[in-house]
Amino acid sequence: MRNRVFVAILTSIIVVCPSLRAQSLWTSVEMNKKLGKGLTTFVEGEYRTHDGFAATERWSGTIGLDYKALPFLKLTGGYTYIHQQTEQEITKKGNIIPPYWQPKHRAFFALTGNYEWKRFTFALRERYQYTYRTEQYVPKFDEDGVTPKDDEWVKSKGKHILRSRLEVEYNIKRSKFRPFVSYEIYNSLSDGFAVDKARYTIGSDYKINKRHSVSLFYRYIDKADDDEASGNVIGIGYKFKL
Repeated sequence: MRNRVFVAILTSIIVVCPSLRAQSLWTSVEMNKKLGKGLTTFVEGEYRTHDGFAATERWSGTIGLDYKALPFLKLTGGYTYIHQQTEQEITKKGNIIPPYWQPKHRAFFALTGNYEWKRFTFALRERYQYTYRTEQYVPKFDEDGVTPKDDEWVKSKGKHILRSRLEVEYNIKRSKFRPFVSYEIYNSLSDGFAVDKARYTIGSDYKINKRHSVSLFYRYIDKADDDEASGNVIGIGYKFKL
């Protein structure tokens, strides 16, 4: 009975809240394998749509390592390749740059500390990431959108970000559901620690068995940056252990 009530509440939040504005779908698959005491490797693939599920926004692949240094402290490091589609752009001269695919490379390192209190788990994660956008020529057209112009040169760009996330998870007694809420803020180290954006998330993990689990969440993104637009997101993830 408790599980059915929780599922109904979570479904209502995920279905009703995003209907207020355009929404995107994020899906992911993650595989991890224990290498030794406290050391785990993982690979992840992610796919995202544009607002309104209209088209592919980006896909990415990640490989990394987790190391549990202490019972309450985990270290994580890895690399992500991102292939992202930009939105149409109008230049200062009125020319049109249609959407194009843009590769990015990202390295990251994180520290996550956990504290358990009764049936709650509080987790604070500090993650540094550096993202490098490669340079490239892209097509450009006159304001009519038909007459071609000389290709536009898009310069390379690097960005340093510090991501701070506080997450609270609740362990429901005799339940496979693990609901959670989190708040994450992005600070640009390339721009005087300015706040780039914030993420608000609510969802739940569901443990199918010892090796397989799924997650479902709703996320609101406040402000936009080069990586993602502001608005509502529905996320679905699947994890399995080798």
